[in-house]
Amino acid sequence: MWIGRNEGVPQPILQTALQDMVWDEDGGRLYKGSSRIINLGGSGPYNWRSPEGYFTDFAKGFAVEVGTPSFPTLEAWQRAVPEPDHWPVNDTWAYHDWHQERAVSVGSFMDAMKLRLGEATNLVDFERKAQLLNYESHRAIFEGMNAGLWRTNSARMLWMSQPAWPSANFQIYSSDYDTHASFYGTRKGTEPIHIQMNLPDRRIVLVNTTNAPLKDVTVTARTVSLSGRDLSVRSTVLDAAADDISDVRDLDVGGDGGLRFVKLTATSAKGDLLSENLYWDAKDPAAFKALNDLPKIRLDVAFGPASPDSDAGIEIVVRNASASPVLQAKLTPFDVAGAQILPAYFTDNYVSLLPGETKRVRLRMPAGRRLGELRVRGWNVEPASLPFPSGKGG
Repeated sequence: MWIGRNEGVPQPILQTALQDMVWDEDGGRLYKGSSRIINLGGSGPYNWRSPEGYFTDFAKGFAVEVGTPSFPTLEAWQRAVPEPDHWPVNDTWAYHDWHQERAVSVGSFMDAMKLRLGEATNLVDFERKAQLLNYESHRAIFEGMNAGLWRTNSARMLWMSQPAWPSANFQIYSSDYDTHASFYGTRKGTEPIHIQMNLPDRRIVLVNTTNAPLKDVTVTARTVSLSGRDLSVRSTVLDAAADDISDVRDLDVGGDGGLRFVKLTATSAKGDLLSENLYWDAKDPAAFKALNDLPKIRLDVAFGPASPDSDAGIEIVVRNASASPVLQAKLTPFDVAGAQILPAYFTDNYVSLLPGETKRVRLRMPAGRRLGELRVRGWNVEPASLPFPSGKGG
């Protein structure tokens, strides 16, 4: 669509000229004089809100701006902020937009972290907890959109993609192209074929925004305890219309309200994986603090056979051989000089794995960099590094 002006309407002479021009030159697209209000859903919210809110309370219709805090990666923040100001939160953080007191502040984000995950003790702990909130909230923004697709919601636009300088707010990747968990939460929630658990009723739906119907899709819901024990595994088969959402009946994932993990998968009639999704779920926000009790796990990480110089990039195989769930395993490439390689294009990152699960991702990087090592960390991941196969980025 074409927009005449951001958060306002052009002067009448421009408004008429722009509208006529679009109608004459591009009559297949809609023209709107203003980017907000007029037949649109308005703007906001911009502070942290509980994930349930994006399903029930906010941004109905054509929502032109929805935003929430998104703290950068540890590496991006360490590059942006002098070491003496890394911790605790201070005015240097506010200079980079982590404002504690203003109209659009991060106060709600800080409160949510304290309530749900416990108060941070240092920068590493803060960033770890921030990324968990980043992923959860950004996925919910778009899953909330999906839940009312073509019924109560027609569009939901994110404020914003990236800032022009090192910032700590409203972004899914940094000015240096380092991607936050927000990026992968957003990408998860916007999959063309997507299995999700709606909040707060925990109803499962299959979202199909492609132009082709789906036949004989098997949806499986697996619930797992904090200790990694299977609580239930149930499956059902359904068809899904094109460009619509379909209720997945006969799958009850309701629990006693305590913390558990809910793993959803959707597979085609041929057995191909169409979508997967993992939730850490509890009805009481304070119950999420139990995530801190997950043991530290050393993941099995290996490279596939692809050459680093191939167009296909590098295949990375991540396996959780432990008996415990693993959350938010983050993969980060570095060159031989120890500098992070950016941009880095992962097919997935901040990967969560239940016991025994394996995930294959592909990584592409700019050509010409001398590859050093792949570093791995995460919510409950023992930090480790793995030398890249010989070769340059590609």
